[in-house]
Amino acid sequence: MPEKKTAKRATEARPATKTLRSRKSDPSPRTKSTAAKPAVRRAARKPAEPARAATAVAEAQRAQRGRRKTRVGRVVSAKTPKTVIVQIERLREHPLYKKVIRVRKRVPAHDANGDVKAGDLVRIQESRPFSATKRWQVVEVLSRLGEAYAAAPESGEIERALEETEGVTELLAKPERETSEVAAEEAEGIEEEQG
Repeated sequence: MPEKKTAKRATEARPATKTLRSRKSDPSPRTKSTAAKPAVRRAARKPAEPARAATAVAEAQRAQRGRRKTRVGRVVSAKTPKTVIVQIERLREHPLYKKVIRVRKRVPAHDANGDVKAGDLVRIQESRPFSATKRWQVVEVLSRLGEAYAAAPESGEIERALEETEGVTELLAKPERETSEVAAEEAEGIEEEQG
């Protein structure tokens, strides 16, 4: 007997709900009002409003493009077509030991022209996804690999310039007496060989 009483209590505790059929047959007032709203909205809309919305979206996109991140890095690999691997270096302080650490990150970037080579210093910028991993593109080449070396003076020229500024050339130069004596001895040696 106690089992029957608990079963009755469980059925009494449940609230009476409508069946699925009754919901479908009874249209709720909510569905009627939402069906009528789009027609009202379409009628009230002005023809110039879509053009304004499109220009506002375009302006927002342009403003967002101005905030794209840019980084400077060195090209590590340029083996694949239209893709270069750029290594970005930055310095950060270790949070616990307070030592300055050089952090390197390698990023694949899109090279539309295909003229970037390994060793070049480039500026890259965030962009749309070009592939599964490429989210950056090369904006400009800051310096080529061979350009800096070609423009630099040779080591011999640097040594000569240092010697002149320090006055070393004056110390190394022979006095005038010695140079005239050496020239006379050379002239005598040449005459003896000929004669």
